[in-house]
This record gives sequence, structure tokens and C-alpha cells, in this order.
Amino acid sequence: MTELTEMQREMVVANLALVEHIANRVAATLPSTYARDDLVQTGTLGLISATVRFDPTNGTAFSTFAGRRIEGAIIDMLRQADWAPRSVRSHERRLSAANGTAASTEGRPEAMTAQRLCRELGMTPQQLDRIRADIDKARVDSLDRPVNTDGSVIPLASTVFDPGVPVEDRIDNAEMIGYLRDGVALLPERHRMVVVGFFFEGRSMTELGELLGVTQSRASQLKDEAIRMLRAGLDRVYDEQPAPDPAGGRQKRFNEALASSRPWRDRIAVGQGYSAVAPADRVNVRT
Repeated sequence: MTELTEMQREMVVANLALVEHIANRVAATLPSTYARDDLVQTGTLGLISATVRFDPTNGTAFSTFAGRRIEGAIIDMLRQADWAPRSVRSHERRLSAANGTAASTEGRPEAMTAQRLCRELGMTPQQLDRIRADIDKARVDSLDRPVNTDGSVIPLASTVFDPGVPVEDRIDNAEMIGYLRDGVALLPERHRMVVVGFFFEGRSMTELGELLGVTQSRASQLKDEAIRMLRAGLDRVYDEQPAPDPAGGRQKRFNEALASSRPWRDRIAVGQGYSAVAPADRVNVRT
């Protein structure tokens, strides 16, 4: 791509809000599985292209010209990423419009029954069933999408059954995850913040150090201490012939709290992601 002049760079920066506006408008018409950030990134490329191609002598305002380029770039990206035939998307829009009409006139989308849909769209029940099946096949979903199951929000992937995995392996894995979740909850506060921030929120050690008011080196040390504490606790609960616990002080209290954090059925349910039961009251394991 041609290198931008200083004026063109200023035009890009000044119109980034336009990209956000158009991306939000397009995203509102799409399923939740589409990443808004992808729309913004593509729209920004469209904005950059618009600054290069813009001719002020044509009498068109730059915002109008850029808006068309931004939206066009986003639509092109969506079309390239969509493998469904256009006829399927056309039927999907017709069904959506018909349901939207029912919702606005009668106050509830469910008022549009299958029989009425067939009458409105001029098709047989068999044709409607086939169109709905085609739409379902063309729908893309993300395994990372959060879903609500029995009051607990979990990734969609957690609800997918894999027949190739033996039942005992799934139970063992769920129990391990349950122990880990309880173990993280039982960590001292600063250790827990580092583990959650680094492994689950993608924060850097520098950022976590600033958050805790410590150096990057100390934040890294807290992470290592937390991992050792979790590993020692898991080793203890999985020891088939536990001897008297040699650990002392904080580690021993942590081991005892982890082993008794909740009944095994609840632990497996938590590991499977199907329970929102809170772990047992946190024990004070600070030094």
C-alpha cells in the first residue's frame, strides 16, 4: 500500500470514529459470533484506502466518500467469509423481516407461527422446514462464546460431547479442573490476582506489577509461588496413600482447604462447567 502523507495520516486519525460508527451499525445486523474487532480492522483499511483515492475536486465530502469505502470493505469481507449461497441469506432476511413485522405489530415475535409464515412468504411447510435447516447449517458459532447453563456462564465448547473420550477420563478431567478452580480461589489475594491476570486476562507482568504496586520481578515471583502452591496442593489431594503432610504454615493450610473445599460431586460439576456453586469459604493462607 502507498505510504500515506502527513495530511492523509491526519485524515485517518480524524475519521476513526466514523469507522467505529459504521462497524457498530453493521455488527448490530449480524449474529453475535462475528467479532466486532474484525469489522473495525477491515473498516480501518477501507478508511486508509479512501484517503489515498479521495479527490477533493469532485465536490464530495470526505466523510461521505470514506463512509462508502469503509462499509464496502466490511461487506466485502463478510461476503468472502460466508460460504452460504446467496439464496440462503436471502431467505434468512425474508424470515427475519417477517418475524420483525410480527414483533412490531403484535408485540411478540412468537406471534408469527409457521403456518402464518408460510402464508406470508408463499411457501409450503416443507419448504419452510428446508429453508430453516439450510439457515441452521450456514450458521457459524464460536466455541469460545459464553453460554448460560444452570446459572453458570461457560464456553460453548464445555457443552460439546466428545464420544471418543472415555467417561472415566471426562470425570477425571472435570475433577482436576474443579480442584484448580477451587485452588485459584483459595490462593492469597495478591497471588490470585497475578494468576487470574496473567493466565486468564492476558495481562503482562509489567501491568500486574503496576496494579499491585510492586516491581515486575516481584509480580513474576508471586506467579511462581502461586504455581508451586497449586502444584503442591494438587499433588497432595491426588496422593493415593497420603502420609502426614510435611508442608508447614501457609502451604499446609492451603492443602487442607483445597482437599475439603467442596463435596466431590460439586467439584466434578464445577469442572464440567455446569455449576455456579461458590467454593467453600476462603481460608486465610497468608503469612
